[in-house]
Amino acid sequence: MTTNSYTQTSLFTSLRKNIREVVFKSPQLARLYYRMTFSRPVLPHWVGNNYYRETSSWELKPHLCPCDVDFMQYLEQEQIHNKTIFHFGTGSHHILGLENRKLTAANQILGITASVLEHQKYVSLCQENRHLNKYYKVLFADIYTLTAAALPMFDIVSLFHLGEFYLTEEADFVHHDDQSLVKMFLSKLNPGGRILFYPGSVGWGKVAEFIDKCEYQGKIHKVAEYNSLLVYQK
Repeated sequence: MTTNSYTQTSLFTSLRKNIREVVFKSPQLARLYYRMTFSRPVLPHWVGNNYYRETSSWELKPHLCPCDVDFMQYLEQEQIHNKTIFHFGTGSHHILGLENRKLTAANQILGITASVLEHQKYVSLCQENRHLNKYYKVLFADIYTLTAAALPMFDIVSLFHLGEFYLTEEADFVHHDDQSLVKMFLSKLNPGGRILFYPGSVGWGKVAEFIDKCEYQGKIHKVAEYNSLLVYQK
């Protein structure tokens, strides 16, 4: 690369960064940015919950977010079959449900997504293959609206996207923040059950200290680090 080409590339990168910094300070400008670039928002903080739920959809990108692939591999390696699993954040790929039904003794999985498009994809997949929702159900809901009374007990809980989606301005519409959500799921975890986190999440920095506190208090203890995942046991 020539000096001029390198300089032009650096200027373009710097300009793009500056534009994004200005744009993402305003939800209105952020929504306009996504419409003009034909891209989808990754987090609701930039665009507001309503726009996010209507337009977001996460395809399988293990090079950027390997947690779901690693989770499926972990279940296979540990020979976890015929268990009850809660899964936070299905993606439009729904790989966990699709791969789970291939197991000799499939797990019962309850997933949740706040994305309209991801849930529509789930419905479409179930229409194509009725065996899918025999073992894999997906709720369309804000995870922070869930209550212990509405949930069964689980053997395994994955909270890979903890810290990513809670908005303080939504407090009147939900039951939980990130910390109380963890406490609720610990109350719904069977003795010896496992709860998994993904420290590669953009929200991990908001909750890592609280997870360490739970471990210090003896509520959970770390039993494994599997690829990108942290595995704790109750």
